[in-house]
Amino acid sequence: MSFQICSLHLPNETSHPKGSASMRCMLLTASAVLCFGSCLAQAQGTDSRKPADDSFGPGHRYGQTEAPDRTPGTLRIASYNVLNYFDDVDDPELSGEWDDKDLASTAEQLQALASSIRETDADVIALQEVESRAALIRFRDQYLSDLGYQHVGSLDAGYYRGVEQSVLSRIPITSISNWPGLSTADVRRVGPGFQPVPKNPVVAFQRSPLMVDLRTEDGYEFTLLVVHLKAGGKSHAYRREAEGLKLLELVTQMERDDPERNIVVLGDFNAKYSYKSMRLLFEGGLVDTMQCRATEPSDEDTPLWVTHESGRTLDYILLNSAMYNEFVPGSSFVLGTLYPGDSSHYNWRTEDPPAGHASDHYPVAIEIIPVD
Repeated sequence: MSFQICSLHLPNETSHPKGSASMRCMLLTASAVLCFGSCLAQAQGTDSRKPADDSFGPGHRYGQTEAPDRTPGTLRIASYNVLNYFDDVDDPELSGEWDDKDLASTAEQLQALASSIRETDADVIALQEVESRAALIRFRDQYLSDLGYQHVGSLDAGYYRGVEQSVLSRIPITSISNWPGLSTADVRRVGPGFQPVPKNPVVAFQRSPLMVDLRTEDGYEFTLLVVHLKAGGKSHAYRREAEGLKLLELVTQMERDDPERNIVVLGDFNAKYSYKSMRLLFEGGLVDTMQCRATEPSDEDTPLWVTHESGRTLDYILLNSAMYNEFVPGSSFVLGTLYPGDSSHYNWRTEDPPAGHASDHYPVAIEIIPVD
């Protein structure tokens, strides 16, 4: 059995207001214990091991079976791709090939999604593949009305299929914006490892990032950039790389305007951690909050960090250096939901998923100390 080492990052106390140091010290002491305990618990996980016949039917396969206990005094931030959530109200703007009238999510899926969100228990949860703000409010009011998500953000991302990035929050949203059709034509690919750009490339985000500013009652402020980068294989990697470079430009400009701005870049990046579209984000200064994950396929801990039922890690929560000061080491986790079964049990192209299936992605979450 292998044990993962989580780094304990100690913020610069001189940058914090008088009176916050003792609170931070206590929380970081608890965080150090949590860091070891979290990685130890994940290393000891047995739910994700393959059975002797090398076959998986419906059940738990990836991630934790339940969310860890909350660290007192922290905020939990999560991300979750909810697999094309459409309500049962026909959107007149979606017609023809992309008409949504037959795309309504089933009550069974919505109940499973609600159960996953409830277990994750995030104060702020970024969502991908949501039809609209109105649809999200309907879902919240019907399934999550007791969770305190009074604040809802969602904007048209400029995607032809009609889904967008969204936010449910217990913390007030102070502003929200995005950039539909944001061009990537001017990004500069410097250094090795980039995929070739085709002769006639697409030079725009497929789905605009969503920027959401939040402020707690105590005055702690932070910004979310909720992303859903281009899906597809190697032929689309150049687009993900361009989107990643443009994301770095956005973050860099925000930091120039306010060097102390707390920024979280999170969502479905549609790339493994080793792909260039992810490496360039790390090299550009964004910190992977799940960098203590096990990654070797032979390591029994690796399934605990998988975020997609295909066995890949595609979902991330990245922090800029200012926000990383507030990160609770060891607090990151993946919440495993129902795995529908491997190809010997389930064909996702031709069959409906089994009862209790929420999404092909799993929620990912971290905790932060809301004290600058």
